[in-house]
Amino acid sequence: MAAIPEKMKAAVTHGPSDVRIEEIPVPAHEPDKVLVKVAACGICGTDVHIMDGHMRPAWPPYYPFIQGHEWCGEVAAVGSGAGTALEIGDRVIMEPTIGCGHCATCIRGAYHLCERAGEPDGGGSGGYRLLGHTADGAFSEYGSAPPNNLHKMPESMSWEDAVIVNQVVVALHALDRGKVEPADRVAILGPGLLGLSVLQLAKAMGASRTYITGRGYRLDIARELGADVVIDITKEDPVKVVMKDTGGGGVDLAVECAGPPEAMEQAIGMVRRGGRAVLEGINGGKSVPFISDRIVLDEIAVSGGRGSPNCYPRAIEMMTQGVIDTPRMLTHSYPIDEFAEAMRMFKAREDGVMRVMIKP
Repeated sequence: MAAIPEKMKAAVTHGPSDVRIEEIPVPAHEPDKVLVKVAACGICGTDVHIMDGHMRPAWPPYYPFIQGHEWCGEVAAVGSGAGTALEIGDRVIMEPTIGCGHCATCIRGAYHLCERAGEPDGGGSGGYRLLGHTADGAFSEYGSAPPNNLHKMPESMSWEDAVIVNQVVVALHALDRGKVEPADRVAILGPGLLGLSVLQLAKAMGASRTYITGRGYRLDIARELGADVVIDITKEDPVKVVMKDTGGGGVDLAVECAGPPEAMEQAIGMVRRGGRAVLEGINGGKSVPFISDRIVLDEIAVSGGRGSPNCYPRAIEMMTQGVIDTPRMLTHSYPIDEFAEAMRMFKAREDGVMRVMIKP
């Protein structure tokens, strides 16, 4: 490992839609953090909202700010008080959620729901942080994180696989929330990276029949990845299609990964009596027209899902087993100097784009 420089190149957000490539100090890692030389960082839909100022003042809480929460790299230095077995040269994937570790929710293992998340600065030193959202991330040449948030990569795993892990963990948590079982019929609403990850994991976990709804070229990718029934919402009513295919019974589990209120309504509408629905999409505070009588009388279990608590080790193992088709999921790569073009490409969804990554 080369000597650590004093300055690094980074894509720095100075305000809504104002991102500049700059030379800034390498982040501190002493005494209790690990410094990582970033190999790759994925661009997520949340990054678009943060960059455009849609999530202020929570994400980010200050300017200038460094976004980027789907990163991986090589350990460059370990803080003197970090207390970790990680060594310089280890390849790692960063988990962005840092709970305070002391509230009742964190103690239960649900650190992604830390009770100090709503407090200014996460409650101060040692409080809740979400790297790339409430604290600096790694659209940069170096990033720092607590050692417990760095997961060692198997030798067989590529940087591209590691970037995709950061979305696979969210899909895995969604299926945990939905209590997926072998032979389940599973519907996925939304063929983005999250929905396609749910699709592949559900099949690996023994789903007997899978349905996916959406529009555009991503439906073709879903078909290539093994979806049994692909539904174009611009041409068909997804609830009617699912109900007809299931003989009027409905699916065991619906996982909504899109966000619009109509998708959430459809998820409830296509679930069987006694079935489950997991809502993962964010719709910006809009009301959803649920028919509550059906939820009550048919005993449909509706769960929300966010984040990826305790999912990284399992997701990494599943990735090494070839469960996820990385080449179909990660489609474009750009150097950090071309950050603006990478973000434009991601937002425009040109050329069959799925996930775009930055390689500092």
